[in-house]
Amino acid sequence: MKPMKKYNAITPEGTRDFVLEECTARREIEKKLMDLFREHGYSEVITPFVEFYDVFDTPERPFPMETVYKLTDSKNRLLVVRPDSTLPIIRLAQTRLKDEPRPLKLCYNQSIYRVKPKESGRDDEIAQCGVEKIYDKDVVGEDINRNGTVLELAKAALEAVSEFTGCASHFDKIELQSGETHSYYTGSYFNGYIEGYGKPVITGGKYKVGDTYAQGFAVNVSAVVKKYVSRDNDTVRIALTKGRVEKESLKLFTKMGWDVSGYADKGRQLIFTIPHVHVEIMVAKSPDVITFVESGHCDIGITGKDMIMEYGGRFDEVLDLGFGKCKFSLAAKVGSDFYDGHSIKTVASKYTSVTRRFFLREKDLDVNIVKIEGSVELAPLIGAADGIVDIVETGATLRENGLEVIEDIADISTRVIVNPVRMKMKKTRIDAILSAMEKFCEGDN
Repeated sequence: MKPMKKYNAITPEGTRDFVLEECTARREIEKKLMDLFREHGYSEVITPFVEFYDVFDTPERPFPMETVYKLTDSKNRLLVVRPDSTLPIIRLAQTRLKDEPRPLKLCYNQSIYRVKPKESGRDDEIAQCGVEKIYDKDVVGEDINRNGTVLELAKAALEAVSEFTGCASHFDKIELQSGETHSYYTGSYFNGYIEGYGKPVITGGKYKVGDTYAQGFAVNVSAVVKKYVSRDNDTVRIALTKGRVEKESLKLFTKMGWDVSGYADKGRQLIFTIPHVHVEIMVAKSPDVITFVESGHCDIGITGKDMIMEYGGRFDEVLDLGFGKCKFSLAAKVGSDFYDGHSIKTVASKYTSVTRRFFLREKDLDVNIVKIEGSVELAPLIGAADGIVDIVETGATLRENGLEVIEDIADISTRVIVNPVRMKMKKTRIDAILSAMEKFCEGDN
């Protein structure tokens, strides 16, 4: 029998040890924030590491319950590891603190735990400092925009974070649109950012849970510490898709006046610094380009529209460079009628998300989808599929194998994507790069 694997030398996925400078940095920023909150009249509370599931099973459902760590107690009651601090504090306000005068001004310094997508590179354990200002009725709740409010305190917290990390900061206040839902917020909400980190480090707003109205925000201390110990400069990092996109991008950079002459001799060096322009370029597979831009570890990505359509993500598509033009197409054997008959068709493709969306949204058809990583043209030839969805440039490979295009799905070319947070933090530099790209790629469009 194979011995059971032991995990005594590693931490669970999504967690990590804090060591040396990280510990010092974490305690220092926690102290700065908690001192700030106390100066503004907030009292600290600490809620349990585990709570009953029912505390979080609310109609508002601020986060999917499948992202919660669950366990049972000795009486077989369902518990969860604290995934959020707001709901436990509201529970506390409605019970032990129910007779305290309102508004209640409470602050906290504790971690939350949520199950993040595996291999996403995101933490399941997040250290937070935050505040909750709790009212009995909405009519006595103060305007979030008035001076001295939670919004002003959040701006002061962001200023403290910015000073601590040495990074520029940016604050956004967003009005909820009609029909839009954003967690349990009922009015405007806000996000605070620091330069060099691709996601908000402060999030908050005005919200309602049951009959309780409150305002609050949380500071992602883990993110602040991560940024503090990395402390990168204002260099813009660009991720290129390996292969044709890489080669065409280097030609474009040369037209822009960047010296990439040493790129061919970089050897095994993974990140190449372009002299005199404070730009780094790195090469990766298309899905990784998207991952690096989405996470904020790269500011700009250059990849094909096919990958953008297949994977999606939290980034902005800002420019069509025009090279690498081709199409997503549905193809089948010459002379066959793909849409004939009533049987469910089988379609082979590397691009399963694109295929699924096309048939469901555009055709309102249910099809069986077979994922093929290699030569997808083989599938209809051996009877494994009725048709294929693939990238078609000249159509020569299809013709040589007795296949033909039935229908074009979308135009494909090379696109530029940016991380929206990095765009705000490095707007002047990134705008200049995008303008130069647009200027010198015009002849290729």
